[in-house]
Amino acid sequence: MSRRGSLTVRPKKALLSTRSYIDQMDGGLTSVQGAQEIISMITSRRLVTKLILGHNQLGSAGCIVLFRFLSSAIGRKYRITEISLNSNEIGDEGLLAIAEHLKNDVFLKEFFLQNNRFTGDATVMRTFASCLNQSRLEVLSLTTNNMLSDPFSASFFPTLNSDSLQELHISSTGITQLSLAPIIEYITSRRCRLHTLKCNGNNFGLRGVSSLVKAIDTGNYSLVNVELFSNHSATPDDADDEDIPDWKTTESLLGRVLGRNIYLRQQTAREALELLRHSRAAILHPSSRFPTEIQLYILSFLAPSLSEAQRLNIYNYASTTKTLPNLLPTLQSFEGPACIPDPVNMGLSVWEIHRTGGCTSCSGSLVCYRDQERQKWLGIVQCSFFDRGYL
Repeated sequence: MSRRGSLTVRPKKALLSTRSYIDQMDGGLTSVQGAQEIISMITSRRLVTKLILGHNQLGSAGCIVLFRFLSSAIGRKYRITEISLNSNEIGDEGLLAIAEHLKNDVFLKEFFLQNNRFTGDATVMRTFASCLNQSRLEVLSLTTNNMLSDPFSASFFPTLNSDSLQELHISSTGITQLSLAPIIEYITSRRCRLHTLKCNGNNFGLRGVSSLVKAIDTGNYSLVNVELFSNHSATPDDADDEDIPDWKTTESLLGRVLGRNIYLRQQTAREALELLRHSRAAILHPSSRFPTEIQLYILSFLAPSLSEAQRLNIYNYASTTKTLPNLLPTLQSFEGPACIPDPVNMGLSVWEIHRTGGCTSCSGSLVCYRDQERQKWLGIVQCSFFDRGYL
């Protein structure tokens, strides 16, 4: 028998178990029971990369249970790169459980902890910063934890020495001018590798903001995005001190300083890549009769903006064949990472995907795999930003 009309075949919906993220924002998750529900969701899936758990009530008790699982042998099988736990009523005990997990997690890149109940306790903050130093975390948000205040800054920033942390959000954390000294000491030290610092809605006043901008001007070349909005709560000294520039002047100076850092960052990356290209040939296949020291000295003219330490890192990287890229495709050539095209531009350009996962042209991409690998390499040779040691 035949039926009139054409039969419409609808595509099968993706099973929940095949999704790589768990989105339970405002999901009514509470304490230990809520954490156990999350664990059940994780273990029912083969792949989990994101946990979006904001606006629940896990509290410290639920947080401890969740991160004990993530630190277990079963939990470590999941390569989770992003966790959001904003507005979960987590206190200091929960933060310590997070810290214990961070020091052994090599996959987590982004952590959002806005609007919780951290008190800024000195011991807790030092422990958290110490574990953060051992992690691979790149983005950390502590925004709207207004109980942190100045004791947080006094303990956290002197301990912070992370090679991977690139973005820090500490807006609306109740910090005042008393926090400026540890913050300035950190951002002007070689321990700071941040490219983004968001510090809106605090109580620095005009004097504090001005001193922070001047510190970036004279002692920091890594920051390219700094937000200091809504710090207008003036102190009594602000009105009496005529030497302090006004807000517009301070904002203009900050714009020029960040523009300088952006230019030097781009110049450093260009010269690092150019130096690598020529160092490979000169070091791996030497044809000159000059001593190695003379060859390296000649090569240094290709990268005048790099410090001696940065050039040495590139020479060491170029001197071994183990760092050369693979010439043959991998067995899982189509399962590797690739560029993510912009849906808006997909109909306007043709995409050619290499068997190795890269692309020949990604002018319309949202995420470029090659650019990610390039940035990763710049981090390995410590050329992600201009090294003021050159000056």
